[in-house]
Amino acid sequence: MSDLPPHEWLDRPEQLAALGEALKTVPWLALDCEANSMFVYRERLCLLQLNLAGRLVVVDPLPLLVAEGWDGSAPSKSLEALRPGLERTDRRLWLHGGEYDCSLLRRDFGINLGGVWDTQQAASMLGWEQSGYGAVVAKTLDIHLAKAHAQEDWGRRPLATEAIRYALDDVIHLPKAGELLAAAVAKADIEEEHAIANAAVAATTSHIGFDPAAMWKVKGIRDVSRSNLGVFLALYTWRDGLARQADKPPGRLINNEVLLVLARHAPTSFQQLKLSGVHGRIMSAHGDELLALIKDAKSKPLNLPDVPRQREVAEHEEKLEDKLKDWRRAEAANRGVPLQVVLPAKALDHIKRHGAGELSSVPQLGPKRIARYGAKLLDLCRM
Repeated sequence: MSDLPPHEWLDRPEQLAALGEALKTVPWLALDCEANSMFVYRERLCLLQLNLAGRLVVVDPLPLLVAEGWDGSAPSKSLEALRPGLERTDRRLWLHGGEYDCSLLRRDFGINLGGVWDTQQAASMLGWEQSGYGAVVAKTLDIHLAKAHAQEDWGRRPLATEAIRYALDDVIHLPKAGELLAAAVAKADIEEEHAIANAAVAATTSHIGFDPAAMWKVKGIRDVSRSNLGVFLALYTWRDGLARQADKPPGRLINNEVLLVLARHAPTSFQQLKLSGVHGRIMSAHGDELLALIKDAKSKPLNLPDVPRQREVAEHEEKLEDKLKDWRRAEAANRGVPLQVVLPAKALDHIKRHGAGELSSVPQLGPKRIARYGAKLLDLCRM
């Protein structure tokens, strides 16, 4: 790792206590996570990169999870020493597009990141056309980062030096870019609006587990005849079990498009499986199983999961939504700011449904928007 910037690599439980103490006092922190969602059934945190006011640290949680014997059924305690420092709310924690970082650390380690300041949210609220990390670093610091490891399998060991450098870059440049963005946010007078967006990022959650009802979200499911929906459900459930057993993302075994073709045509031969797009290795290992599964599903009565119910939108809500959107668009153009600076989508939806009588309870609205737009929102709701 001679080509890497000075950093510490921590992968043993006894190394974390000192880092935890440092996190309790550091004046600012930058954080990024690398996971392996494209390569396994359930993604795992594979690297935790930290910039503690200039001190670079990489935590490798994989050996820590092995040492703990973690099975994923409950949050791991392997990063517990870091929790107090990571949950501090009295100093700035730089993130970029931090929804995934926050949800992953909360779900798998029970850690709720505090002091979140998200640079992607800032770039978006400033109206920048490109808000990805590379684009933000290029625009603020005139540094052009390599993209070669964007699709890296971070669960593999050892990691190449270039991959580790890529991971470190995510926290090396983030604070400097963040400071420039913070100044721009202050100049644009949108600090409160951005703080509300940061709070939403910090509160992001994720869920695990197979949900058969998710089949209704598959693009193209409406094109499958009702009589063949049972075939799709059987295939969808079977694929999940196979993926879980192989520890692979379901879509990497058989993608949704192939499942839809199989459901629509219900093949009865290997030749028809091949024409449906089933990969040769899947046919070799599971062809007979697939054909039997399809035949069985065709012969059984339909027993489908309930379609997620869409809330019926009343006519007056639709009219109010149109008025709110028209006003928001005009106000954003007048101020020269993005739509979410004027009225976030969640706030608009809440007002559409419940009116503007209790503005303090509107999610992601905040005192500043209430003071500026409260009277107008009340008027729009009366009209």
